[in-house]
Amino acid sequence: MERCDVLIIGAGPAGAAAGVTLARAGLGVTIVDRAFFPRTKTCGDALSERAVALLRALAGARAESLPRAEVRSAAAILPEGPRIVRRCSGDPGWIVRRVDLDACLRDAAEEAGAQVIEGVNVRELLRERGVVIGAAAGERRWRASVVIAADGPASIAWSALGLEKPRQQQLAVAATTYMRGVTMAEMGCSEHYLERALPNGYGWVFPAIDGWSNVGVYQREDSFHAGGRRLRELLAEFIARHPERFASATAGEVHAWPLPLRRTPRAPAGCPGLLLAGDAARLVDPLSGEGIWQALRSGQITGEVAAASLAREGRVGAAALGRLRRRVSLELGLPCWLKGQVQGAMRVIVEYGLARHTALSWALQRGYGGAVEPEEEVLR
Repeated sequence: MERCDVLIIGAGPAGAAAGVTLARAGLGVTIVDRAFFPRTKTCGDALSERAVALLRALAGARAESLPRAEVRSAAAILPEGPRIVRRCSGDPGWIVRRVDLDACLRDAAEEAGAQVIEGVNVRELLRERGVVIGAAAGERRWRASVVIAADGPASIAWSALGLEKPRQQQLAVAATTYMRGVTMAEMGCSEHYLERALPNGYGWVFPAIDGWSNVGVYQREDSFHAGGRRLRELLAEFIARHPERFASATAGEVHAWPLPLRRTPRAPAGCPGLLLAGDAARLVDPLSGEGIWQALRSGQITGEVAAASLAREGRVGAAALGRLRRRVSLELGLPCWLKGQVQGAMRVIVEYGLARHTALSWALQRGYGGAVEPEEEVLR
């Protein structure tokens, strides 16, 4: 049996962020992932300004060398209403393909001192007297003082913790493709289309990298099933509704994926010897579908709590779980819950075209933190 201080299952953003944090604290870290890097990952590829800042802190110079498009503004486009634009007051956000982002973070974790093992699919958690003490992948086994599950949707930890798979309002679905030749209204602007055809969701068009734009649709699962459409149909219909963007564009393959949402303020932490991070902790923002920031930050917090607990107590028990739950719930769970409440209000606004009213347009502009610009002025 192989031994380490911390075993991390999953080398994506959450696992890599935890690995960097723990390795920098001087702990022996092993990260296991079933994929071989660089590997593709279906995603919208968008990093908010705070995600970029955290990526820089974790990956340093590696982050600066990433191929990317800068996002200097974001537009929310409502039916029969204004184009509401939020402009960056500081450093811009980024669009980074996940194949590049995840390879960067994986290498950063290894550079920090973590051992990264690829092509190994962990299928079993090991326990002693109710405490998780390691994991197994076939005949290969690891024993660790703490295990961090950062293995995304359908995490191996969910069944161990008695968690049901998220569904309906606790899950969202998305489909995306890369398109070449998209006509953008404004360079460096990410566009989010809130439409009646996508209740509790939206369509997006992001700035291009090397001429290819990430285009997709996102919708909460209960609304998606109520609509009776396939994801590929939703994406095709969204593209067809906007010939001003896509008439001259060519598309690549369509990919779809699930997003476990955080719909309550209280976030799951794990159990003695086992901690959760990223999508395994169900921390995706229900309003925007943002998950990379939550993955990076939850991985960092989980690493900090684990390192402090191992240094003080030599284990991760109930006290550490309480600290982790409080920190993640306050910083990530509560904002996600509030965004979920906003989502309900936005559905009503979109469905009834209320954004055309001056007072509500002003309120939306204030809430979004931007300026109101009529669509025809932007296209002029």
